[in-house]
Amino acid sequence: MRGALVLTAGLALAAVALSPLPAAGAACAGPAKDCRRGRLITIGVKAKGPSHALGGARVTYTLRYSMTWMESFAPYWGSFWVGGRFPKGARGPARATVFDASGRRFGAFPCRRYADGVWCDVGGDIPHRGRVVLTARLARHAGTAVARLGFDSFDGLNEREAARDDGRAVSREKYCNFRFVKTVTTMVRL
Repeated sequence: MRGALVLTAGLALAAVALSPLPAAGAACAGPAKDCRRGRLITIGVKAKGPSHALGGARVTYTLRYSMTWMESFAPYWGSFWVGGRFPKGARGPARATVFDASGRRFGAFPCRRYADGVWCDVGGDIPHRGRVVLTARLARHAGTAVARLGFDSFDGLNEREAARDDGRAVSREKYCNFRFVKTVTTMVRL
């Protein structure tokens, strides 16, 4: 009897895990508050940059991150973008370099400018913990340079859709979007 109950419970859990998301939850547009379900992954981010810099100088931002998957029996399919809004007038970065928790270089990913900032497509296959290094050149003026940096994730994908590697515009329209960012402030002097 107990074996039959365990088998029945196991089959029920497998059926729930393998069933597709309902239509309302599968295609969420806009920021997280518009998505009709909770996020599948949480990314803790600690952003660090220089507290003082000269105008026109190159500055390096380091993002330490840790990913936590929500409890689910289904596999996670999604894409990750790293970057964000760099200080006004800043140039770059051209790429993001990702390191795993042990400090070993995982890869470098190209960055592009979008309407909502500079983002680098790192896909879905990155270490669960590590750090990202981004370098930009500040504008040549004194004042406060504010950057809002971190991760942008698009989830709710299935394996076939993830293999298409949609761009940011298509992903934003089709999938749930969750952003995990922190603010870095640098005092700039000439």
